[in-house]
Amino acid sequence: YENLPAPLKILADNLWAIHSNAYDYAAVRPRATAEEKKHFEEVFTSTIYETEHPVVRVHPETREKSLLLGNFVQRLVGLSKSDSAKLYEVFQSYVTAPENTVRWRWQVGDVAI
Repeated sequence: YENLPAPLKILADNLWAIHSNAYDYAAVRPRATAEEKKHFEEVFTSTIYETEHPVVRVHPETREKSLLLGNFVQRLVGLSKSDSAKLYEVFQSYVTAPENTVRWRWQVGDVAI
């Protein structure tokens, strides 16, 4: 969130996203076998859930802001699927930028949030 230009921060602060467990598993896992895709559908999408979340999450103690997106976003509230996809890509490009990600070398006992 901190790396967003001021106009995008204003936009993000006012957006809500509809998240769902019904996302395009094949796009996320293009090498998945037909059996893996079938298993995903049977287990994860036997019941479809949708919920709305603010695009910007504010940490309750530190008040630090972060973008809450990911593959479960279906669309942005009040926007078309097409407009949502374009804005999602803009915001997701900040989330996935190397300077905004963490590499972790796991060790026994580690917990990462």
